[in-house]
Amino acid sequence: MCKKYFISILIPSLLIHLCSCYSMRKITKDELKERIGDGEIVLWTNDSTYYFFNETGYKISNDSLFGTGFVKYNEDSDFEEFFEGTIALKNIEMIEQDELNPVTTTILIVGGILLVVGVGLFIAFVEAVSE
Repeated sequence: MCKKYFISILIPSLLIHLCSCYSMRKITKDELKERIGDGEIVLWTNDSTYYFFNETGYKISNDSLFGTGFVKYNEDSDFEEFFEGTIALKNIEMIEQDELNPVTTTILIVGGILLVVGVGLFIAFVEAVSE
């Protein structure tokens, strides 16, 4: 019986974790200058190189981005190679920044709670009927 309750809590928790409350949003270079340190960024340069910087790993000065992060040279690989250096803003094609989505977060939390309560009531009902 304890396993049923344990599973009824684990499955919604896993679903909330997999759906995530953060998402990557495309931003402009001007927005990046205003939002330094607001979240992780991934950027693509004109030569199809991908860079990843955490929220404290980059800064902008004199139309260049300075930072330490990770780089990958094609879309299919992972960010495994360490990068420390400068990227000219004119060479950046697209920027995505990690952003909290409060609507999704609220829906997932409320939905998860309702799902746990519903499963708990269903299990209690089935056990009461089977006695």
